[in-house]
Amino acid sequence: MIIKNITIENFRSYYGENSIDIGNGLTLIIGSNGDGKTTLFEAIEWLFDTVGSLPKTDYKYISKKRISELMDSESDYVRVSMTYVNDGGERLIQKSFKFTKSLSGEISTSNFEYNLYIQKGVEKDVKTGESATRQFDRDFAPSIRKYCLFKGEQNLNIFNNDDAMSYLVETFSQIRDFDPYLSFMESAKAWAEKATDNAIRADRKNSSEAQRLRSLITGEERVIGDLEKACQNKKEEALNFQTLLEELEKNKEASSLLVDTNSRLENLIAQKLQAQKELNENYTFRLLDDMWVLMGFEPIAEEYRDLVGRLDKEQRKQQSKYDQEVGAKKVIAQINRDLSHGHVPLAINIPDENTMREMLDEEFCKICGREAPKGSEPYLFMKKRLDEYLASLESEEEKEVEVEPLFKNSFIKELYDRYSVLHNNMRFLNRLNGFIDDAIRANLKKHETIDRLSSNIEQEEEKKKQILAQTDGLSEDELVSAYNNISEWWKARSDAERRSDFLDAQIQKHKETLKGYRSDFSKISEDSSAAMYSRTSQAIRRILESFVLAKKKNKRDFLDQLEEVTNEYLELLNKGDFRGYAQIVERPNSSAEIILIDTDGSRIYNANTALKTTMYMSLLFAVAKLTTVKHENDYPLIFDAPTSSFTAAKESDFFGVIAGINKQTIIVTKSFLVEDTDGYSSLDTSRLGEIDAKKYRIEKAQPFDEKDLSTIRTYVKPI
Repeated sequence: MIIKNITIENFRSYYGENSIDIGNGLTLIIGSNGDGKTTLFEAIEWLFDTVGSLPKTDYKYISKKRISELMDSESDYVRVSMTYVNDGGERLIQKSFKFTKSLSGEISTSNFEYNLYIQKGVEKDVKTGESATRQFDRDFAPSIRKYCLFKGEQNLNIFNNDDAMSYLVETFSQIRDFDPYLSFMESAKAWAEKATDNAIRADRKNSSEAQRLRSLITGEERVIGDLEKACQNKKEEALNFQTLLEELEKNKEASSLLVDTNSRLENLIAQKLQAQKELNENYTFRLLDDMWVLMGFEPIAEEYRDLVGRLDKEQRKQQSKYDQEVGAKKVIAQINRDLSHGHVPLAINIPDENTMREMLDEEFCKICGREAPKGSEPYLFMKKRLDEYLASLESEEEKEVEVEPLFKNSFIKELYDRYSVLHNNMRFLNRLNGFIDDAIRANLKKHETIDRLSSNIEQEEEKKKQILAQTDGLSEDELVSAYNNISEWWKARSDAERRSDFLDAQIQKHKETLKGYRSDFSKISEDSSAAMYSRTSQAIRRILESFVLAKKKNKRDFLDQLEEVTNEYLELLNKGDFRGYAQIVERPNSSAEIILIDTDGSRIYNANTALKTTMYMSLLFAVAKLTTVKHENDYPLIFDAPTSSFTAAKESDFFGVIAGINKQTIIVTKSFLVEDTDGYSSLDTSRLGEIDAKKYRIEKAQPFDEKDLSTIRTYVKPI
């Protein structure tokens, strides 16, 4: 089968009719991001879909530009068609549907058609609907199509599907040829054993022994079957853990780096949180709570001190003057009292208190030398004199002069007391500038620390992204879990392997027992009329075992052949570069895996993406080659962006090799484009000129509205 032309009409950005003629060898369709490469690939996928996995009609398939041009009630078609040659005749497969704009502007779809036109001379035979589907499936079987159409590098490994190996073996090897024989031999074996049993039962002499041995044989066969199932399960379990360990081994360094990076990240984040916690920038609160508002208070305090000092001095001055005036008044009052008797009195303390008490006790006045009996006038005079003296000691005379205080309140004293307290705090207030500067500097330093930690965290996060980008799509949780669970996985794998080895030994033991029972059964039958049936049964069993072994060998031979052809292409695609050796490993669960190994047989876990891509593509080319041999027909390979991980030099070599292979290959790529300083893409004609291929450039028509999809149109231009 050779594709001659692909035509796309009104399919998304492919406004109007767009035709691409396909070469017999390599066809390159080159476009930048957003120019319509993936849309082209998806249009082909839609055309090839005959099993209904994609919608037949869908609004998202319709060109927005064409919709914007439709008048009310006007219609047009979405069409994708492919002209190809098969069985020597030219054919055209076309899928289409009608879209109509209503008066309200809504779009409806209708008239879905799937037609196949077969050119017969000057006439065309038209097949429609299911008939067209069946014919196209015969020309290009769905089972083959899935190995011909690939989007991106991540989908190139066909062994990612567990059923891939079974399909390849059954489709391209002769293994199916064994199935009728195996089925017949299974039936013949059952018939021969039944005939043998019937013949022996007819022999009364050996009937009971034969029945016992047949029961033992049946029991052993059942036990062996159960053991084989259990052993298979354990082998698959060991394989699962081995796969996990291989993934870990492949990403061992990445897992270790990731764990270390996470540890550093955790530490850095904790440090950052602590620094943020210690950061104190509540300056508004600190103005009052920490008295920062008094930072410039020293000049005010000095002015306050001077003012309070002047007030205090003035108060003392006025108080002194007032006290003098009051004292003078008291003296005058005393003099007036003393002069009120008409003569100058003695001093209040003459005679003294003891003398006067003595005279009163003796009732004799020693001043005038006269008797002074108790109750007499002289006695009473002396007593009065004593009382006046005692009263003078109690300042009774001061009470006689009422004094109004000059200052009735203690405001100035309170102000002075406040100054005293303030004076005691001035040392702290004088250091406020330093405290505030220290606090601001500390916060600035904390900010620097936080910024540094944030930068370090960003660097570690970037390292983590780089690590995860190199781990074949494994998530962070999977890598960390693998790193943490490695010891358990080793133990689980070892336990499963030991158990499978034990079960294998048990199987062999029971097979030997079964062999003994069958031998005993044969000896009994030899002595009876069942001898012929017994020999026939043994012969059929041996033939059946031979067929089983031959089927296994045929399967391995096919995989070896596929491996050999894969390595031929791998060598072609990696000339002058390291390539290793591609090996197809069969797994216990009927799946397979393709791996790279070194010359010493050790697995290469960390092959670069470009090498793995060429390995997967080599396998595809090998499958295509075996398909050609098996079906005596060739099929194209169609790739969307398969070389995104390649360097420019690797791309040139790769496309050069593909062009030299006798294989129709269509590659949609953004290779061979260079960007200028303004971001516009242009073709690298010097590199492109070295490639022998049919070449097309797809790009958006200029100008267009970046926000309006109805202005987007993809042009297809031959180069």
